[in-house]
Amino acid sequence: MSKKIFYLDDDLDDLYLFKEAAESIGHSVTIFVNGNEMLRALNGTDLPDIIFLDIRMPVFNGEEILHIIKKNPLLADIPVVMISGFSPKSLVRTYLEAGASYLMKKPDVMSDYRSALEQVLKIDWKTFQAFS
Repeated sequence: MSKKIFYLDDDLDDLYLFKEAAESIGHSVTIFVNGNEMLRALNGTDLPDIIFLDIRMPVFNGEEILHIIKKNPLLADIPVVMISGFSPKSLVRTYLEAGASYLMKKPDVMSDYRSALEQVLKIDWKTFQAFS
């Protein structure tokens, strides 16, 4: 089933790699280079099925955007996947407790990106529990 995805990242190469990988497996992706753009889009009526946020960005980082999304009752139930090339295990619990649904390591090559996205997009978020 095709999903509508919002992806926020300040790195254009990563944005287009993600978009190409997700679209190659049948999903629709809207990309954003800064948090304000994404927040404006989230105030609209055409909401995504899932949101991917890069963790390390200038101005608004992924964690700040995550907090804003999870405080909004209209957005709080949308799964949010934190994504980064740098993801120390000590921060996994921090992001999950802040409301992230999942933490994904940013792959370096297209085939790995496709595989990681296929795995994440198959998750049933209504029953998924990162920690029991």
